[in-house]
Amino acid sequence: MAHKYTKEQFEFIREVAPGKYNMEIADLFNAKFGTSVTEGQIKSFKANHKIRSNVPKRRATDNDGLFTKDQKAFIKKNVQGVSNLKLTDMVNQKFGLSITAKQMKTWKSNRGLSSGLKGSEGTDPPNKGSKGLYNVGGNRTSFKKGQKPFNFKPIGSERIDQDGYILIKISDVGPWHKRWRHKHRVLWEEVIGPVPRGHCLIFLDTNRQNLNLGNLQLITQKQLQLLNKKHLISDNPELTKTGLIISDIYSKIGEQKKKTKRA
Repeated sequence: MAHKYTKEQFEFIREVAPGKYNMEIADLFNAKFGTSVTEGQIKSFKANHKIRSNVPKRRATDNDGLFTKDQKAFIKKNVQGVSNLKLTDMVNQKFGLSITAKQMKTWKSNRGLSSGLKGSEGTDPPNKGSKGLYNVGGNRTSFKKGQKPFNFKPIGSERIDQDGYILIKISDVGPWHKRWRHKHRVLWEEVIGPVPRGHCLIFLDTNRQNLNLGNLQLITQKQLQLLNKKHLISDNPELTKTGLIISDIYSKIGEQKKKTKRA
């Protein structure tokens, strides 16, 4: 189905197109507008409106589009047997992003990646319709109604995940990512408010267990990509703040080069 573009979306594509491949443009477009346009749709749109990127036929970049090199490697490593929703949650929690399952689905599709799951990315668990963990040997080991498992944790419990983040349990119902959340995001939302789309939180001293609000910084995903690419994140909070200023300067220089190129 053809995507109907608004004036803002048209101007966005025209502005970011120079020097970028269609796949990169699609990633940036989807990240900004929460859509799921494909590389092919961007290609058609550019052709219809005589927009050129002026890039070589092939180019390999480490930090192009929606994800950095490390993030892409993580996705490719974990894509098999994992639904779009779960993979999206894994990526958001590991890298502090806020992408949607729809964006993940489109990004994978554009690169020929598949979970290998049948149906709607394996939304039904293998034990659908059964009781107990996997209903092995009938229901003899199933939990009785009202009985809590031995590893049950009450709301408010905390634990450290494999990446060093503090997780806090906020609910007893729903999928895992609805029951456990990063504590630093919960604290931020309680005091400051929701993290806007396209933004994330970083720890200025890189200590993921230092939950002092003064150690948290709200930045855009674009800023995070530049910070990682230019190695501007330090365990010294003041140096990280300076790194943010430098990343903004890099961004302004890039914008100026684009304007000069179009002039």
